[in-house]
Amino acid sequence: MKRVRLIALDMDGTLLASDHHTLPQRNIDAIREANRRGIRVAISTGRMVEDASDFVRRYDLPCMIIAANGARACSGPMPGGEMLYRCQFTPEDAHAALDILMPSGLVIHGFEDGVVNTVDNGSGRKYHLVQRGLIEDRYGEAEIRRAADRGIMKLFAVGDGFAGDVYDPRVAPVREQIMRALPHLQITSSAPGNIEITPPQAGKGAALAHIAQTLGLTRENVMAVGDAGNDLSMLEYAFHSVAMGNATKDVLACCRYVTASNDECGVAQIIEHVIASQEDANG
Repeated sequence: MKRVRLIALDMDGTLLASDHHTLPQRNIDAIREANRRGIRVAISTGRMVEDASDFVRRYDLPCMIIAANGARACSGPMPGGEMLYRCQFTPEDAHAALDILMPSGLVIHGFEDGVVNTVDNGSGRKYHLVQRGLIEDRYGEAEIRRAADRGIMKLFAVGDGFAGDVYDPRVAPVREQIMRALPHLQITSSAPGNIEITPPQAGKGAALAHIAQTLGLTRENVMAVGDAGNDLSMLEYAFHSVAMGNATKDVLACCRYVTASNDECGVAQIIEHVIASQEDANG
């Protein structure tokens, strides 16, 4: 195994247990040990910077952050960290995507820094970051259209009003329509019941490549670990691509290595393997 100096870890379905909340102590210990040995670790997630920053602070993790599927990247939790990479939709692209999403009946979230603009479509659920007091919320089509004019970093459409873990038959046709109409956008899913849309220059892979370059590394020094479609770009970029045991077929087919599932601390197992392999190489 070529020397790994940067590891990017997806959150949901990868670093976290299947309840989307529990971070196993073994994973925490592995991240801290990697950092102690000079291996940088980046949390790479579709979640917002505010959410990822709260997570990193809560567990006192020595991690960089890639957020909003690569629309933001920072040196550490915000505020306090340095913003390393950022991008947003043009107003034209945001409005064109909204034109397709609006008739679908899905709950639509349009994200700006510190704000979520929501078209609720009757779900009655507040976005979880609003419930936790991490961001502000604005509601209705007029608000999300105004946000589109200012600059949205990510659009998230979901059937259940939450994470989209449950299959929703409305999702696939809408995703296909957007892919046909706006093929230059980054269109992925982190679960069967959601659609995640980011600007052309976003993507976890683009943000990870930027971080690696900032650190003076090449892709041969980079490992990425993930489980779902929104991880593919970073798994394709990283020389050391690792699929979780619970990963989708597309992710499993893309990756050089496979580790155990998220509920079996697959992240810790692959980090421990990296550390042991590099120790052996050092003699």
